[in-house]
Amino acid sequence: MSCQSLGAGKIGSVKLRYVRGDDELCDDEDVVVRGGELDAAVLRRDAQRNHEVYGVYGISVFAIRDVTLDEMAQQAPLVRFGRLTLVKAGVIRAAGLRLEPTGRDARHFDITFDELDEGVDLLCQCEHQVVVNPYHED
Repeated sequence: MSCQSLGAGKIGSVKLRYVRGDDELCDDEDVVVRGGELDAAVLRRDAQRNHEVYGVYGISVFAIRDVTLDEMAQQAPLVRFGRLTLVKAGVIRAAGLRLEPTGRDARHFDITFDELDEGVDLLCQCEHQVVVNPYHED
């Protein structure tokens, strides 16, 4: 994976993304968590918003690494969600989607794809587990 570490700024109307080089979820059993369920309408809106800002269709997720899911569920932004969706990295890649290490948080990744509707459909079809977040704040 090439280092595409880009600071804040814009080229035209697209904001540059910060992509962490040499940071991958190599193990197919690595798990990422997303706040909420895999609702196609919500995913489509989020991916479209990401595209408008960064020029890439992407869905924000967090890798469960160095902490437990329980610890992550208590922290922002995941604490805002009553349900959390868990997907294995290998399942995401097998669907033809990419996991890109984005942002300065070492746990943050984007699931990226080239075509909006196809990418959202592929993600929704991925094997996943939905769990209740007991730390959800109303």
